[in-house]
Amino acid sequence: MKTKAEIRKSILEIRKGLTDEEAISKSGAIVQKVIKTPEYREADNILLYADYCREVMTRGIFEDALLHRKRIYFPRVDKLTNTMEFYQVISIRQLERGYRDILEPGEDMRTRYQFHPKEDTLAILPGVAFDTSGYRIGYGKGFYDRFLANKRQLSTMALAFACQIVDEIPRDKHDIKMDKIVTEEIIYSFLRI
Repeated sequence: MKTKAEIRKSILEIRKGLTDEEAISKSGAIVQKVIKTPEYREADNILLYADYCREVMTRGIFEDALLHRKRIYFPRVDKLTNTMEFYQVISIRQLERGYRDILEPGEDMRTRYQFHPKEDTLAILPGVAFDTSGYRIGYGKGFYDRFLANKRQLSTMALAFACQIVDEIPRDKHDIKMDKIVTEEIIYSFLRI
């Protein structure tokens, strides 16, 4: 089996090879699938990401969530502690260049995501590669795995182009399995054990 680093390198090369038209078209198909899922429709809160470096584009999800009066949160990385928190955003203009030049919200404790058991929250994740068992490889810093480690009550949905799916990814005990992976071709659903 290839290492995570080998898989990451090869999938990033493949993803980089997508044309603008392909990325836009495939992202549009993925967004349409996402907004029809029960997890998305029933969610009060959406933890979203600002797409970066040929990831599945999320603006359509942001616009739909705003239209349906969902609370939308984007991640902000703290480079000193290597952690990530989510802050509510009501306009794309609130995002500014941050960690790795990725768009992030400002740090405002009044808008930080807080878990409430009576609210449904859907975390929508990016990634580099995903396998057919529900595991993902990110960029190697473990931000999402650490954020989700003590929040397993949240629903998780990863977005990926079909070219990012591999048969198997090596797993570490801290790796978090997704509930769903949505590609332009298919939605993979996984049971939690």
